[in-house]
Amino acid sequence: SSRSAAGDRIGSAMAAIQKAASTTPKDRKHADVLRIKAGHMLTFDHLASNRGVTERQIARRVLRKSMARSTGCLSLPLTIAYFGFYITSVRLHEDITNVYFLESTVRNRLDAMFADAHTTNAVWDALLSTESGKFMDVFFSHVDMYGQLQATNITEDIWGDRGLVLSYNQIQGAVEFKQWRSETSDYGKPYSCSSDVTCALCRSNEGFQTIHNTINRAPIDRECNGARRLQEEESEDAESSEFLANDEFHPRRLHLGRPELRSSFPRASDQKVNDTFHFWLYPAEAREQISDRLRYYHERGWIDHQTEVIEIRMYLMNAELGRNRLEQLTVTLRFSEAGSVYYERDLQCYFLQFFYGNLSMLADGMFFIMLVLNTAYRLHGMWSAFLQSKLFRHLLNLHMAWEWLMILTGWWTIYGYYNMMFNWEPALLDALEPVHRRGWELGPERIAEVENLFDKGHIAAEGLASLRVVVAQYSVMLMFRFFVSFGSQPRLAIVLNTMKNVLTDLFHFLIVFVPTAFAYVIAGSLIFGRRIEGFSTITSSFGTCFRIAMESEYDWEEMSAEFYWAAALWAWSFLSLVVLLFLNMVLAIILDIYNETRQSSFPGEAVWETMSYFLTKGYRFRAWVADKSFDEKLESLAPENIVDDKLIEDIFPKMPGTQKEAFFKACRAQMRWEASRNLTKPHLLKMIGSVMESLQSSHQAVQRIVTEEAKDPVKPWTTPKKAAKDDKDHHSFLKKGVVTKGGKQPALQEKGVPAETVEGPEWLKETWELLRQQRQWIEYTNWHLQQMQWQIQKAIESRPLRSGVAAGASDGSARPVVL
Repeated sequence: SSRSAAGDRIGSAMAAIQKAASTTPKDRKHADVLRIKAGHMLTFDHLASNRGVTERQIARRVLRKSMARSTGCLSLPLTIAYFGFYITSVRLHEDITNVYFLESTVRNRLDAMFADAHTTNAVWDALLSTESGKFMDVFFSHVDMYGQLQATNITEDIWGDRGLVLSYNQIQGAVEFKQWRSETSDYGKPYSCSSDVTCALCRSNEGFQTIHNTINRAPIDRECNGARRLQEEESEDAESSEFLANDEFHPRRLHLGRPELRSSFPRASDQKVNDTFHFWLYPAEAREQISDRLRYYHERGWIDHQTEVIEIRMYLMNAELGRNRLEQLTVTLRFSEAGSVYYERDLQCYFLQFFYGNLSMLADGMFFIMLVLNTAYRLHGMWSAFLQSKLFRHLLNLHMAWEWLMILTGWWTIYGYYNMMFNWEPALLDALEPVHRRGWELGPERIAEVENLFDKGHIAAEGLASLRVVVAQYSVMLMFRFFVSFGSQPRLAIVLNTMKNVLTDLFHFLIVFVPTAFAYVIAGSLIFGRRIEGFSTITSSFGTCFRIAMESEYDWEEMSAEFYWAAALWAWSFLSLVVLLFLNMVLAIILDIYNETRQSSFPGEAVWETMSYFLTKGYRFRAWVADKSFDEKLESLAPENIVDDKLIEDIFPKMPGTQKEAFFKACRAQMRWEASRNLTKPHLLKMIGSVMESLQSSHQAVQRIVTEEAKDPVKPWTTPKKAAKDDKDHHSFLKKGVVTKGGKQPALQEKGVPAETVEGPEWLKETWELLRQQRQWIEYTNWHLQQMQWQIQKAIESRPLRSGVAAGASDGSARPVVL
């Protein structure tokens, strides 16, 4: 079978792995570790080249990954549903598009209204002028688009078109002008009354004394007759009043107030509401009466050098653009002690109908149900951790902490919507009801009902503004829930792991970057802050530097108007160091971490392959074998077993072929990755070092053997050991220990081996062979020596004899001379 054949082919490799792995980690050498890795690599590479066969541990690892992937991917639809119901609910409640259509038009009109107002008198001109686009024309026109006078109440239910703003928005109650001053004492210049409206204002001194004094002081009970209201109470001399009234000596320039400048402005919250100064404009009055009121406050100097903050507030009803909505419009003028005026406009839309149809109710209900289920599930997990004495560890888990933060924020959102539906909306409708019942008969005598509307509306607007911030941030928090589901998909997990791994390097990068960037923020504020608004505060300077870093664009002409070389040095060094170096370093860090993460991560399947897998699994769910059951069956197998298609058919005969094919495909991919995961530069360098170490050891052993052979070729291969002290039979050669040149210590049998035969242990055979070779060499050497001897003898015999006869020969015969 294929299983037995595969087992035979990889038997030797598995044996080497088991032998190296059998040693304890403490005694394991580096070569053993690399041998195990090399064995794994060769084994997995061999198995990956065969279809329908895999290793048991690899199969179980694939199944566990499949279970984790299934859990994460199946939670993705729940996350999408939770996020979708929340977004649908919020979008329907806020009705962002229609609110933009309404508020953007009002903002544009306000900006055009105050765009040319560069002084305090210009502000008054913008308020008093009847020109098109000015305050009186926009908010107190009293005529329709055809020039016809707007009608008041038509019936008790229809309020008419009086007080319409931009054709479709109607002022509710009145318009409030409120002022915060550096002093709370009464003030105002002398004024000669010219109408009943101004006489009533002069008697009550409305707007020139605090709300507390207005409540506790009764108006003057006499005819005005042109006399000024503060004739007996005015303490300032006429010269000083005339000087302060002349606006040319105290110019106020009007600018749009940016949020980063608010910390430098006077704050209205520093003063109690009862210590403020305010007056009202009533749309029910004729346009001329409203103009008289504004001129009265202008001529009496309602705005002077002690004015810090002025707030103009009104409520606009719109019943034409979708649901009925009440728009709070607030214009704030902040007077800087440097002589400038900054204005802000804020609009808060409040819907008088909570649900926007059945779809809104369905989205709210589904979001609430899913939030309850998620809370119950997390509480169950917390209780289980508590029973296992792991509650503290459970709560310190980053994922769990973030989950609970999202759950608590979700319940805070539910609480905000509850207040909107059951507290703010009923209170606001109750405050609107008497105002509507009075119709256009509202005046100073009914001001208490208008003040109640303003109080209730202000509470609802503040609560709604805070709720909108939480709602907007909660949608961003829910985005992180997708990361949990995405982490189960291998390719998406690479991106998420990159984001996780890069945090450490980015943290250390910020330690270097933040002081550098902050130094440029401070330097920019010191160099340009005196004349450029973007650098006038630390907050605005930070925002400007960030914009330059992101966009690499700045107004060089304005920055270099003064201190040219200082500005050039700041700009060039900022672009070189922060923009070019630091920002590119961030990209380099991210790309480097991404490459490392991708190389060390299992690539896995693509997203569309995962979707195809789940679609196939859903289509064949009846016969599909659960991963948990599959893993339990494999766990019962012996560790040495190889999993092949025949084994799977024996265990699960009804398993679909697509599941079997997908399983072995995933196993082959896993084994290829396991075979190649250690083929990295660090591992290869370690492997080369281990090989070099082994080769060096072998080289030293061979060199020692060769050296000893060269010194004494006749020396036997083995040398006896010295006999031990307690060895009584040391005289016996067969019982003596021996030392071999190869480092082995053979054990000799006591019976011995016959000397005439070569049968016996391997070491003895090797010794006999060496001795035989030595004898042959000696015989060969002797033979050569004999040949040399015969050649010498032959050469001597063949030499010619010397002439003459040896002296001293008695017989006179000649003899050869032997050399």
